[in-house]
Amino acid sequence: MTAADQESDFDVIVVGSGAAGLTAALAASTAGAGVAVLEASARLGGTTSVSGGQVWIPRNHHMSELGESDALADARAYCVDHSPHRDPALIDAFLDVAPKAVRGIEQHTPLRFVPMDTPDSFAEHPGGRPRGRNLEVAPVGTGPFTPWEQWTWSPPYPAVLTNAEVAASGMMSGGAPPMDLIGQRMRDSQVTLGVGLVIGLLRGCADAGVRIRRSCRVLDLVRSGGGVTGVVADHDGEQRTLTARRGVVLATGGFEHDDEMSRRLLDLPDPVPCSPPVSNGDGLRMAAAAGAMLGHLSESWCWPVIVGKATWDDDAATPRADIMIAERALPHAIWVNAAGRRFVNEASHNCALAFTETDPATGGPRNLPAYVIGDACYRERYALAGTPPGSALPDGAVSADSLTALAEHVGVDAAALADTVATFNRSVESGVDSQFGRGSHAYDRGLGDPTAPHPNLGTIERPPFFALPVRTGMVGTKGGPSTDGHGRVLDWSGRPIDGLFAAGNAADSVIGPGILSSGMTLGLAVAFGWAAGTTAAAR
Repeated sequence: MTAADQESDFDVIVVGSGAAGLTAALAASTAGAGVAVLEASARLGGTTSVSGGQVWIPRNHHMSELGESDALADARAYCVDHSPHRDPALIDAFLDVAPKAVRGIEQHTPLRFVPMDTPDSFAEHPGGRPRGRNLEVAPVGTGPFTPWEQWTWSPPYPAVLTNAEVAASGMMSGGAPPMDLIGQRMRDSQVTLGVGLVIGLLRGCADAGVRIRRSCRVLDLVRSGGGVTGVVADHDGEQRTLTARRGVVLATGGFEHDDEMSRRLLDLPDPVPCSPPVSNGDGLRMAAAAGAMLGHLSESWCWPVIVGKATWDDDAATPRADIMIAERALPHAIWVNAAGRRFVNEASHNCALAFTETDPATGGPRNLPAYVIGDACYRERYALAGTPPGSALPDGAVSADSLTALAEHVGVDAAALADTVATFNRSVESGVDSQFGRGSHAYDRGLGDPTAPHPNLGTIERPPFFALPVRTGMVGTKGGPSTDGHGRVLDWSGRPIDGLFAAGNAADSVIGPGILSSGMTLGLAVAFGWAAGTTAAAR
């Protein structure tokens, strides 16, 4: 076999380089397969690289470090109870392979996972846990992927502090960042969060001999004898057919950056992606053409977002939305719709699902447009759309000396807004959100201000008042080709398509429609990436 043949002939080809793709490549290569990772972008890591890097892994072996334990029956009950109309057998497969994937990653990469205090979204419900199921990576050196900014997409914050360190510093609620630690990490070329997860997986893949090709977009699957035997790829303008003797793993992410697909398929009004502009539905199109059964195409990992002037570092300068966290969970702020009414527990993990509600009187969205409403107490203490406390208002925000004037500025019913704020203020005084229960859940309180009289509740009464639009966003789509517990793509008869696998947001999510915990997207990606890579290598 010539060198040119070797460049076109692999055991396993992985399409995409986020957590799902790199985990699949690592699993396949460490099992003895010759593997190539093909990434359409010049940057690796996809959505994983701009995430907080939390990985939700029930029954992981690090939970005991926090004094926690996890029974399979509890984890199963929690997942099944909060995933109506999903296949419990696939949930069982996730719960089985997820802890194995974490051990495999630690064995074959420089990554070490650390258990987190993060509670499940419904920690108080049967089978829920107050901490320990979420893992994040310890700071990891960039090694041959230095400087990392030339390899991966950059998050909207320095990837040098862990989630735990950010929480300990109180940065979310106005605390000062630990500059000495930040400086030391930068000098040591160490990274954390989603960037750290991607870099660590890349280092493990490189050590295992995985070939990684950037700017190599897969255009089609090669099919022969009813199965998938390779891909047609465009690498820097040159089209080539590459052979995959044991299988192709689709890990291309979702389709949130394909406007036409999003408009036709998603059950979200005018959604704005938070992910890098690489999730264009390539995997979905190729799987569908290969005869894959498709599921849950209307669902997404939806999230409230702020849309300013930021753009992605791509040729099209694609607008970049930022996930909204502080503005939904910290005291002295609420959300209202155009009717001037609150409509959801703003601090809940699934608050953005309220944007999918339809107004029966109009047929349009019941709760859009929506706005954050807050007062001077919020501005003096907390960040707003990334701007520091006490600074000028960010782009898109408006201010007024009265709630009536503020309502007129943004087109909200003024009388209803005044009544809504008065009702909320009475709840604050009682310490209980009588309307939506904000702050009554461990998840809510974990996002709040631990130094405030109540982590999530504070009155709105000191002018000037402000309003900031809340947009419907998503960190990825949930629907795609249906798979079995081994990551094998199924046809419409429920039979595996020979040689075709999918993982991460390129596959139909086995859990949904809501979010059961932080880190769930990456937990599913890592688990089924490991399953797909292991199964493909064994063919």
